[in-house]
Amino acid sequence: MSFVSLLTAGKEASFEISELIALVISCLMLGGVLRIEKYFRSIRANEEALSKSEATKSESENRYKRLVASLTDYIYTVRVEGRSVATSHGPGCIALTGYSSEEYEADPYLWYRMVHEEDRKAVVEQAAGILSGKAIEPLEHRIIHKNGQIRWVKNTPVPHYDQHSRLVAYDGLVADITERKKLEEQLRHSQKMEAVGQLAGGIAHDFNNILTTITGYGSFLKMKLEKGDPLMPYVEQVINSAERAANLTRQILAFSRKQVIDPKPVNLNETIKKVEKLLLRLIREDIELKTIFADMDLTIMADSAQIEQVLMNLCTNARDAMPEGGLLTIESGLVELDEEYLKTHACGRPGKYALISVADTGSGMDEKTRERIFEPFFTTKEPGKGTGLGLSIVYGIIKQHNGHINVYSELCKGTTFKIYLPLIRSKVAETQPITLSSLEGGTETILVAEDDKEVRKLSKDVLECFGYKVIETGDGEDTINRFKENEDKIQLLVLDVIMPKKNGREVYEEIRKIRPDIKVLFMSGYTADIINSKGILEKGANFISKPVSSHEFLRKVREVLDN
Repeated sequence: MSFVSLLTAGKEASFEISELIALVISCLMLGGVLRIEKYFRSIRANEEALSKSEATKSESENRYKRLVASLTDYIYTVRVEGRSVATSHGPGCIALTGYSSEEYEADPYLWYRMVHEEDRKAVVEQAAGILSGKAIEPLEHRIIHKNGQIRWVKNTPVPHYDQHSRLVAYDGLVADITERKKLEEQLRHSQKMEAVGQLAGGIAHDFNNILTTITGYGSFLKMKLEKGDPLMPYVEQVINSAERAANLTRQILAFSRKQVIDPKPVNLNETIKKVEKLLLRLIREDIELKTIFADMDLTIMADSAQIEQVLMNLCTNARDAMPEGGLLTIESGLVELDEEYLKTHACGRPGKYALISVADTGSGMDEKTRERIFEPFFTTKEPGKGTGLGLSIVYGIIKQHNGHINVYSELCKGTTFKIYLPLIRSKVAETQPITLSSLEGGTETILVAEDDKEVRKLSKDVLECFGYKVIETGDGEDTINRFKENEDKIQLLVLDVIMPKKNGREVYEEIRKIRPDIKVLFMSGYTADIINSKGILEKGANFISKPVSSHEFLRKVREVLDN
């Protein structure tokens, strides 16, 4: 390095010329030109390190400021000299309250004025308790943010004492609990609605049992009276009052449902076809989706978006119930529900209904689960896998559409949901409705095996009303025993497919060994498609799907007996 370059470098480093000359002479004497270069390099390195350090410090300060600004909790300190004399609020106060530490310092009463008027008494009592030496619990109260919003905070004070056990100060943590309070309120509301729904459902269930008896026997009495009988108006009044009571129970059950619907004439088959495309993406490849459409126009008054949601919810449940794959069947149809069925279930009016059946071959449900599936927040799924609202939403939507929903399920035998929605018009030829008087009865003895007590009693009453003799049983083994006792008298078996102890097919196989010529009519809440896929019944077996109207049941019974 030349002398000139050394002078230039020294000038840039702000050295005095005399100092530089002395340094050069010293270094030359030691042969240290290279040492001078190294010395200046170290100076530059130190300057660069200092610059980086200052930049890092500045970035840390900015990060701290951003962190403080984002905090919704902060610490305050109250200095005590017999009474509260000064309060300092931590920098996090601005995020929670909208006011800065400086604003609190300038206005000592700002915090008190900011507390919600209804909570000020509790806040004052908390402060007084601390000054009196009492053990103080955290206090939850409301404050009014600078922007006018109401927020909930949790105020947790911690007293400090000197060596003489005198209170000299207390610190406190103010935490924002607004979101938690909102969630708690939602939970309380949900629990309240669940409790009210369960109570209403329990009352409606017991009340409907009473109404079923009143309307059922009232209808039979009406059938027995001549058209001009002077007692007829009184009987009709009893039936009408029972129907009004049934409507009242429906209103009790429906009062908590707040969905806003926009009902319009909807073609049910087209709605199912529209959802079918979405379902193909929703279900897995190991699940077969099968759709069966009624060969007729099914028009209902409905909110199509709500009906689509019902189908999506049901099919999602079906998918989750078939982790190993299976068959998912959606079927539309037309049914006519009579007074007996509707009175038993306390819903709707007699007439034609569009039927949607959603059936799966999944894990199924036991009786206790089946009884609770429509309750809000009830779920059998793992935590985090479901809210328990899907089926309660389905139930509410169907009820708002003046419809009805049934579920049939047994463990390991799949599940079938049946939805009935009032039909407003159809291209089906308007035929003369079947009346009870036009139906043919008989004198044969029929063994009815049904585990549902109400369905069994209704079947018995309808058959006996038309002259048949009925023997009733509630499970498979009892059915076989009762047949053995009356084998020479019984002409027809009416068997529920799924029963305790032995299913309908097992019962039939046992009885057929005794009487090979015995006639049988199988009944089930499952669709025939699902029954056949399970291999429970032989193809071509006499089968009728529940629920079934009294007219259709009587017609089918007569058909099987005559064949």
